[in-house]
Amino acid sequence: MEMGSGTSLTSHFNNPVSHFQLRTSFHRARPAFSLVEILLALFIVAALLTIILTSAGTLKTGYRSNLQSLATKIASRDIENLRKMSFASLPADTGSTCLSDYASDLSKLPNPCHTRSVTNFQNDVDIKQITTTITWYETGAQQCVLSTCIIKMSTLIYKNGL
Repeated sequence: MEMGSGTSLTSHFNNPVSHFQLRTSFHRARPAFSLVEILLALFIVAALLTIILTSAGTLKTGYRSNLQSLATKIASRDIENLRKMSFASLPADTGSTCLSDYASDLSKLPNPCHTRSVTNFQNDVDIKQITTTITWYETGAQQCVLSTCIIKMSTLIYKNGL
């Protein structure tokens, strides 16, 4: 059997260089990723997604914590200012009306409201119970959960001081 160049097929296979060239020509390597490379890429993508999702949750928790700290600061300052007043000059009960006291700090809370309740403690006119409440609503939420959106502080003020 003759090949196109005038050499026989048997002499073609006996030549080691020709044999190697013939075999490699059938199995050309195609560019592709190995299984290890694919698994490594999937691991890296999964790790990055975990980091991103964790940090997003941390940011939201930090934001809520900052809002609670600010509301606590406002309520505490209100209580301290009322304790400094004389008993006779304590303000009347505001009911559910939002106060404009501490407006600069309140403006940092989303949809804030500051209310104050001043009542006689156990019907004793010489002791006033004062409760200050800071309420806010987070944007996009219908209404916040009680523990995350309301800060309430109470104190008793006696007519003759402590």
